[in-house]
Amino acid sequence: MSRVLLIGLDCLGAELLEPEGADLMPRLAGLAASGMSGALESTLPPITVPAWTSMLTGRDPGELGVYGFRNRRSFRYGDLIRATSTAVRYPRLWDRMTAAGRPSIVLGVPQTSPPPHIEGALVCGFEGALDANGYAWPPELAAEVERVVGEYEFDVPEYRNTPLESVRETAHRMTGKRFRLMRHLLGSRDWDFAMVHEIGADRMHHSFWSHHDPTHPRHDPSSPHGSAIRDYYRYLDTEVGSLLDLVGSDTSVLVASDHGAKAMHGGLCVNELLREAGLLVLREEPSKPGPLEPTMVDWTATRAWAEGGYYARVFFNVKGREPNGIVEPAEIAKLGAQIDDLLTTVALGDGRVLHNRVCTPADLYRRVRGIPPDLLVFFDSEQWRSIGSVGHHSTWVSTNDTGLDEANHARDGLYILRGGQVRPGVRRRASILDVTPTLLDLLGLAEDPGLSGQNLMRHDEVPA
Repeated sequence: MSRVLLIGLDCLGAELLEPEGADLMPRLAGLAASGMSGALESTLPPITVPAWTSMLTGRDPGELGVYGFRNRRSFRYGDLIRATSTAVRYPRLWDRMTAAGRPSIVLGVPQTSPPPHIEGALVCGFEGALDANGYAWPPELAAEVERVVGEYEFDVPEYRNTPLESVRETAHRMTGKRFRLMRHLLGSRDWDFAMVHEIGADRMHHSFWSHHDPTHPRHDPSSPHGSAIRDYYRYLDTEVGSLLDLVGSDTSVLVASDHGAKAMHGGLCVNELLREAGLLVLREEPSKPGPLEPTMVDWTATRAWAEGGYYARVFFNVKGREPNGIVEPAEIAKLGAQIDDLLTTVALGDGRVLHNRVCTPADLYRRVRGIPPDLLVFFDSEQWRSIGSVGHHSTWVSTNDTGLDEANHARDGLYILRGGQVRPGVRRRASILDVTPTLLDLLGLAEDPGLSGQNLMRHDEVPA
């Protein structure tokens, strides 16, 4: 049985596997040359939660019942709850290892707070400690963490509303601490499966993408921050290399990301579009832009409303389901078709037209659990985000409504796999749902016939 190290690098795109990426991240390029690599197709939506949990369970967001960072807890208006570790109903890889009596090291993985009890050691992800359970399992591990790295940094705080130089410094310092701690844990504990997740690239992309990407509509070639992302990539590569050197060639290694990044061109004010169509009615006109609060809505006249984010989640005000629902159940399909017509093609009024994808949960997922949106909308190949706030006096804005945001999430992340029966130099696309079946094989754990993904080591392989 092989030991497996999974290095999760949030928001790294498949373009880094191309020759120009190899110049920035030579250790990743060397790893790719020794194994299989390619684009890793993310979930829909392609966002941190649920994508990492889908990767580690082999279950899509519908099966998980997790459609984003916040999900409906009940049909009451505004009753949203954060997706924590307690929302995960399927075993993740370390749960399977624990059931087999084998130890794992888990560091920084999203949706691991409160920290689950595992065989081994776990430090939760960027959400930090959410309650009295702290951030580590076993609890005494927290004191050891602080002895090794001082104050542990889970994330870049308020990165959308922080000076850019501070974001840059914090991302580098945070990443250094995370990898220093991972080296310590790998060298001081028994383990068969180990995973570290680094959020730094995601924060750098959202803050600096317009300075980095010449195709970005707000790109300034003379920006003093033009090299910020490339500098971070070089630094991250050295930290990844330090783990590769530590575990050696006998350990199977998977480097993976949950999605990539692309330029954000703007945001569609989806609730303003619903208002224009007469589907969302407010009690009075907002005096300034702000979040849509349930108390602002005339629910006796409203048929639909939406949440913002990297995609739009549209909810219907259904009679007998929502507290003041007015949409008869027999009219749901007709309302869905009306909103599809409204949002599939949106003219911005300046000659630009956005072509969007409107889906039902049943279109995307094998099974639908929890309380899903009635519709999911992805704007202009994910180059535009959804703006849920109201009071803009416009159906679109050029920036995020929650602070600086220069990047949207691209559907393709990347993966690099070395170990097992993988032949060197193979390039092929894969799905994020392929990760769990592949690692079950590498770890010598039982196959799970309920998974939809494929074992990458059993595919017909086409060398690059």
